Amino acid sequence: MLVTAPRIRPSLAQGGLLALILIVFGSSARSVPPAALDDLVPTLMAKHRVPGVAIAGIADRQLAWQRQYGVRRAGHPAPVTAATLFEAASMSKPVGAYAVLKLVEAGRLELDRPLYEYLGRPYLEGEPLHLKITARMVLNHTTGFPNWREGGWRKGGPLPVKSEPGTKYTYSGEGFTYLQRVVEHLTGESFEPYVWRTLLEPLHIASGGFTWQESFTAAAAAGHDAKGEVPASRELFREANTAYSFYCTAAEYARFVAEILQDDRSAPHSLNASSIRAMLTPETKLPDANPLVRRNGSRPDSSHYGLGWAIDLTPHGTRIRHSGSNGTGFRCYCEFYPTRGTGIVVMTNAAGGAALWRELIAELGEP
Repeated sequence: MLVTAPRIRPSLAQGGLLALILIVFGSSARSVPPAALDDLVPTLMAKHRVPGVAIAGIADRQLAWQRQYGVRRAGHPAPVTAATLFEAASMSKPVGAYAVLKLVEAGRLELDRPLYEYLGRPYLEGEPLHLKITARMVLNHTTGFPNWREGGWRKGGPLPVKSEPGTKYTYSGEGFTYLQRVVEHLTGESFEPYVWRTLLEPLHIASGGFTWQESFTAAAAAGHDAKGEVPASRELFREANTAYSFYCTAAEYARFVAEILQDDRSAPHSLNASSIRAMLTPETKLPDANPLVRRNGSRPDSSHYGLGWAIDLTPHGTRIRHSGSNGTGFRCYCEFYPTRGTGIVVMTNAAGGAALWRELIAELGEP
């Protein structure tokens, strides 16, 4: 049975929730009352059996507001708060992509050089096509790898290249794992210390990380299945994987998005403006099917992948987005508009969270 705690309504910056909904989502949200999320989100939680949700909004290129609902674990009273850790799942990939592009800026990695050359040996035995794979192909999902090899990457089994590298969209966590190995080889250290020093520490993203720590237990949400129940066991990620293992709060992820939106690129941890443009430039055409149809019926003219992000070209401007889904029972989503400097991050602790965030985004409309 789904159990939720009383709604938590922290104070909001810049004039209240309605103003911020208007900032983030535009004029189509003018009919939404000030308590829009406080009415809508609990209804969706009950409908989709999601015990806990955290939402963070970005306006004026900075974290502007937060909302939290429900509990960290069904059947227990501890509420979701601003400090609750969720699994970012595949939203880990853009964080890794950012850190990779810092290596490109430093001249230590070339986007279009075959990755195996950095390792000094093949990454896979008996798979000649993988010798063509570059960092760009990993970031724009054209490696030809499947998402995961049979049995998962830890098993070390055969990893096929199912299409000519660089020719078609093939979403792949395996590609990011390969690129992570190259980053570790180039830096001479494990991935997490590198990304921590390069990006997370300067942004004060200190609550979580790419590997599970016992200190996370007090603040972490539990994952839930489609019935809103906690599975008998949960995998804890004790080895960093840039494809899916990032633990963070909704606000921390929003601060990462806000970093991408900054006009001032002079901070030591910031990518330069040309790298940001490259990251957010369409490269790989995505299939026409797109689940993000807004309440007003609008849908993208076309969708693509850039370097680590999905990119929708809409009648209202360019929308950047990514979602996440882990088998441990976490679903999340973020989107932002570079021109407006606005965005939203939604993190949930149940399998039903994917349906929740899709419905939430659709209901809030589009600018």
